[in-house]
Amino acid sequence: MKKKLYIYIGLFLLSINIVNGTLFSLYSYIRQRLDINTISLEKFNICEPLQDRLEDYTYNFNSNISVSILDDSGDFIVDINGEIPRIPASNQKILSSAFSLDTLGPYYTLNTSLKELSDGSLYIDASGDPDFDKSHLEELIDDLNNTNYKPNLQLPIIIKSSNTKNWWPPSWPYADRKEEYGAPITKYSLASNASVDSLNNPIDNFIYELDTALRKKNLSKKYYVKSVNENYPIEYISTNKVINSAPLYILLNLVNSESHNFTAEVIFRHSLNDWSHDFPNLKYMNWIKDQNFKSDNFIFADASGLSRKNRVTTYGLSQFLRRMKLNRFSDYYFSSFSILGVRGSLANVNAPVNLKGRILAKSGRLKNVRSVSGIILGEGKVFSIIVNNMDNSTKHIMKILSIVDNNNYCN
Repeated sequence: MKKKLYIYIGLFLLSINIVNGTLFSLYSYIRQRLDINTISLEKFNICEPLQDRLEDYTYNFNSNISVSILDDSGDFIVDINGEIPRIPASNQKILSSAFSLDTLGPYYTLNTSLKELSDGSLYIDASGDPDFDKSHLEELIDDLNNTNYKPNLQLPIIIKSSNTKNWWPPSWPYADRKEEYGAPITKYSLASNASVDSLNNPIDNFIYELDTALRKKNLSKKYYVKSVNENYPIEYISTNKVINSAPLYILLNLVNSESHNFTAEVIFRHSLNDWSHDFPNLKYMNWIKDQNFKSDNFIFADASGLSRKNRVTTYGLSQFLRRMKLNRFSDYYFSSFSILGVRGSLANVNAPVNLKGRILAKSGRLKNVRSVSGIILGEGKVFSIIVNNMDNSTKHIMKILSIVDNNNYCN
């Protein structure tokens, strides 16, 4: 009787915790929506001495640069071409990664599963986990020595192929598709589709490595690899094994700190539950509008920023970053950014000593494009700087940030 009572008490407490967790999540979301919808709108309260100093510095390349600086009260203290749409490079991830985090939550994982069908055959349901590699593939099939006891019956392990046209966003340059940073966006990736073989054909590479793993584990007499069309119907009866990715908040470090294009594109597709690469996407566009900032001149062609068709404004990006401070997952979001001189894509930038460790930002780089947007720690300033078609752009961006960091202009 006591045992049953303890079980009932345990179930009751568990249900309370579940309800409380759900209520807290709901409360956090509602609070986020209210805060974003009622945020004080940004005003132009230009700090004239600072604006003049920056205009003097950028005079010779004014047409190539946009600079927007917001202070902690939401006033634009600097605006240089802030509303001119420019190619953002990986600053596009500022938007898409926030969408993925807000939609999926920080603990979402990309799962690769081995599933059993009613006839005993198997199916690998992949997810595009960027860290999934050959060792994980072997781990996935480790237990198959204990299955399929019919020695004369070789069963298939099914892999779904996909149309090569859907491996990349259509606006990605063909030259970039041959590079590791432009790897095909497929569910069946091995180490982010980074090998030479997977760059040419990730599905064939996955099949080859799976076949190799079957032979290595003496399973090739029991199972063989079967490739089917992506629309092939699968009705599985059980899941034999699951390999989980790192949680999303860890993957965001790959996206924003390391500027990993593949991961940005994959988690974005999980957010949409759609791998078609269609842009503009209505769900994403509606989410952007819900953030209550000016994005009229934004153009979205991909999630990672590798497309040269993307356009954003520094005016809009700085507003967006201010709103992300109100997001219920803001700590996860901003902690995924690079730190100047410390980690990520900004670790090795030649920066003024006074700025090292104090710039938390997302950087972007393409040929003739450089962008850095983020926060000056300790001052509450939000900034966005984008340079198109100019040499020595990183040096100029660092100089601009150093000038902004000077507290003697406006107090």
